[in-house]
Amino acid sequence: MRLIVGFAPGGATDVAARLLAADLTKLLKQQVVVENKVGGAGMIGMDAVAKAKPDGYTVGLAGVGATAITPYLDPNPSYIPTRDLDVVGKFYTADFVLAARPDLPQKRLKDLLAYAKANPGKVTFGSVGVASLNQIHHEELARLGGAKMLHIPYPGEAPIVPALLTSQIDIAYLTPQAADAFVREGKLKLLASGGPQRSLSYPDLPTVAEQTGWQDYASYSWTVLVVPKGTPADIITKLNGALNAVVAQPAFRARMEKLGLTVAGGTAAQAQAFVADEVAKFRELVKLNGIKRE
Repeated sequence: MRLIVGFAPGGATDVAARLLAADLTKLLKQQVVVENKVGGAGMIGMDAVAKAKPDGYTVGLAGVGATAITPYLDPNPSYIPTRDLDVVGKFYTADFVLAARPDLPQKRLKDLLAYAKANPGKVTFGSVGVASLNQIHHEELARLGGAKMLHIPYPGEAPIVPALLTSQIDIAYLTPQAADAFVREGKLKLLASGGPQRSLSYPDLPTVAEQTGWQDYASYSWTVLVVPKGTPADIITKLNGALNAVVAQPAFRARMEKLGLTVAGGTAAQAQAFVADEVAKFRELVKLNGIKRE
C-alpha cells in the first residue's frame, strides 16, 4: 500500500504519516509505504491519489488547503476533492497559536485589534502563502475586528519565525512546536490560542473566542485519510476501522501529542460530512475576505 503525503519529509504531516504507516502495517498485515509527492501546497500529492486505481492500495493524507481551499480557487483544478476523493476518516487536528514580535507594544489581543482598527495597514501578519489557511484565518480575525492588516506571504512556516524575531512582521499564526523554544526564551510572546479549545501546549493561554466572544472563530488545521473516488465501500470500512484502532492506542496518542497533534477518529460518514461542511465554510470565508490565488 502507498500512503501519499503532499509535503516534504521531516514535517509534522510526514512524521504523523510514518507513525500511522507503521501501525497500519501491523494491523492490516500489509506493508504501508509513505510516498512524499511535494508541491502545490499539497495538491500534487492529492492529485496523485485522485488519479490512482480505486482498489484500496493507494491512500493519502489530505490537509485543509488541498481538500477545502486551493482546488476551489483554481479555474482549472487537476482534481476536485468532493468529486474525485472519498474520505476514509478524520486523522488529527492541530491548533495554531497567535505569536507576536517580542517588542510589540500591545500585550492583549483586544488591544492589538483596537490598534489595527484605528491604524489600517499598520499591523503586519505573516502567512505560509497567498490563499493559505493562515492568511484566511488572519484576514477573518481582522474582518471580525473591523480592522485592516497587511499580509506578508512566506514560502513556509520556517522563515516566518525569524521574521517575527527580528520584528519584520508583527504577528503570525504558528504551530506550537515552531513557537515553543522562542516563547520559553522570551523571544516571542503569545496573544491567543487559535483553536476551538486551548492548546495542549499552552493550557493557560485563552483562545481567540474566549477573548473576543466570537464563538464561531477558530484557527486550526485538520488532516483526513482519503482514497480515490470509487473505492469499494467495504475497503473504506476496513481502512476506517484500522485508522480508528490506531488512534485509539494511548501510546500512539501520546506520540502524536508530542508533535502538537490531537488524534480524531470516527466513522467515514462523519468525516465526509465534516469535510463537506469545511469546504462550504472556507468558500464563504474566501468570498467574505476577497481572497484570490495569485
